[in-house]
Amino acid sequence: MESRGDLSLYEYLYRCIRHDIAHGKVEPGQKLPSKRALAKQLGVSLITIEAAYDQLVAEGYIRSRERCGYYACALAPAAKIEEPGSARRRAEAAKATATNRGRENHAAGLNNQQLLSQEKGRLEDSPGHRPTVNPDTQPAGPTAPHAQNIPSDAPPLADFTHSTLATTMLPYSAWAKAVRQTLSDESAASLAEAASAAGSPELRSAIADHLRQYRGMDVSPDQVVIGAGSQTLYQLLVQLLGRTRRYAVEDPGYPLLTRMYEQQDAQVAHIGLDDSGIDIDALETSDASVAHIMPSHQFPTGIVTTAARRRELLNWAREGDRYLIEDDYDSEFRMAGRPIPSLFGIDAAERVLYLNSFAKSLGAAFRMAYLVLPPQLAQHFRKQLGFYANTVSPLDQLALARFIKQGHYDRHVNRLRTHARKTQDALVSALREAFGERIAFAGLNDGLHFIMQLESERGERELATAAKAAGIRIAPLSSFAGTASLIGAPTGTKSQANTASETSPARFILRSDSTSIEEAPAVANALAKAWAQASTVNDSQIPLATPTPRAPADVRAYPPPPQSARKRLGIAPPPQTIRKPRPNAKKREPGAYPARASTAYQANATQRRRTP
Repeated sequence: MESRGDLSLYEYLYRCIRHDIAHGKVEPGQKLPSKRALAKQLGVSLITIEAAYDQLVAEGYIRSRERCGYYACALAPAAKIEEPGSARRRAEAAKATATNRGRENHAAGLNNQQLLSQEKGRLEDSPGHRPTVNPDTQPAGPTAPHAQNIPSDAPPLADFTHSTLATTMLPYSAWAKAVRQTLSDESAASLAEAASAAGSPELRSAIADHLRQYRGMDVSPDQVVIGAGSQTLYQLLVQLLGRTRRYAVEDPGYPLLTRMYEQQDAQVAHIGLDDSGIDIDALETSDASVAHIMPSHQFPTGIVTTAARRRELLNWAREGDRYLIEDDYDSEFRMAGRPIPSLFGIDAAERVLYLNSFAKSLGAAFRMAYLVLPPQLAQHFRKQLGFYANTVSPLDQLALARFIKQGHYDRHVNRLRTHARKTQDALVSALREAFGERIAFAGLNDGLHFIMQLESERGERELATAAKAAGIRIAPLSSFAGTASLIGAPTGTKSQANTASETSPARFILRSDSTSIEEAPAVANALAKAWAQASTVNDSQIPLATPTPRAPADVRAYPPPPQSARKRLGIAPPPQTIRKPRPNAKKREPGAYPARASTAYQANATQRRRTP
């Protein structure tokens, strides 16, 4: 356990085990040491071992068997795959493209010398932990099918289809200060003239620093493209990769992707999911050359693509002219362990395009997203699409870059993550108390949304309608299913119909930031009452989230009063205890011995009466 540098102990241990599994030093199916044995061997705490093992389980490098231990998973062979974070060893890549940045921004009135001085200052003042997210992959947003017909006049008790948390918790004073400083410090040319097609060099440099420190992706600012929201970048991707391609999307998935690709006259293939992620066999037979996936936290199922499946996807992309679009929409909101390593960070064949945005962290009004292209595609973008004007205001880009550099973005995201985790814990606890064993959850702590599964005789749409009548907007999982048959984890079953089914549990998408800690019990009780009335079970079979008052422990510890005191106080007598027969008692024939005894006793009694 030496030479670990600045890495924490658990992260260093996690990387060592991951490296051994990826390079075959630990064979597939081989059992790992127990947590206690490994902690004793290395001389570290049990918590350190648990954190490392939990992260390896989340990424799919090992699996846990109940009461058996941890075992290494089988990984697909890959000739060109880098370890996550290995790109950091190519630190000179960010400096090699300064001249190109100056050439791109010459039209904006900035020369190379100015850019070099600005970039030097930015590199020296590198930001810390800066997670980002994708805007338009908003789980169950206002355009969800179940939420279109809900009246807008009365505010709902809880809305699990939409979130305004990022907007309500945004530090507006810090943002206003960043805007004022930008207006006072920046030149008129940088504010008034249009930036290059890729966006402001300041914001692109800040994003590159964030990805390097937070996601382990050593990318150059020249690879970053800024756009006004993810929808704008979706259209740009089709123009960059070509409309003649067939684009594969996950099913169930985000409906906007299918609509966007079809509007661009591109062919769409819906690919089902299994417990490990997108179905690789179905992807092979779909004739698709581009796959749009969400490997870190799939929407809506919440599946985390395993390490083995990630290797299979990278191998698929290397065969022919194929690409993977990695939609990393809420990686910064993983609430347990470190973020899942990105596909872009382990891709050595330059076949992965990385997509993210600021909508979930800053609010939907901040229409700023970014795309990270492989070096070859970045050059192709500058040659073929460099004539486009950037779709984001230079003021907004420069203010956001300053907001990130000053550390405000880090602190804001940390507050959001902490609040979402506490709210999720309170909501899950209240729902478990309200529904008991009839409810189960999947995807907890993986992102801002998770899956709630309810055993009910009613269908999802019927239950969603009953919840809406009680003032609760909730999204059925089946409303996001397309043409593929599999609906994926956490169920692993086929897509549900809208009718009731005794063998098909109802599944719904819940957002961790759609209610408050104080309102969680009331929301759970209202949902339990609404669904009890809509089902065949009685309300009495569903306990409420409010616990039944109990006597204090010291009162219950006292012995019962004597019989005389019970009669005087009017207390009912305690129930009589039925004594069980002794285990060694001999079994007697029914009526045999008592009958003989009774006959003898009666004869003696008769003789005594006859005696004078």
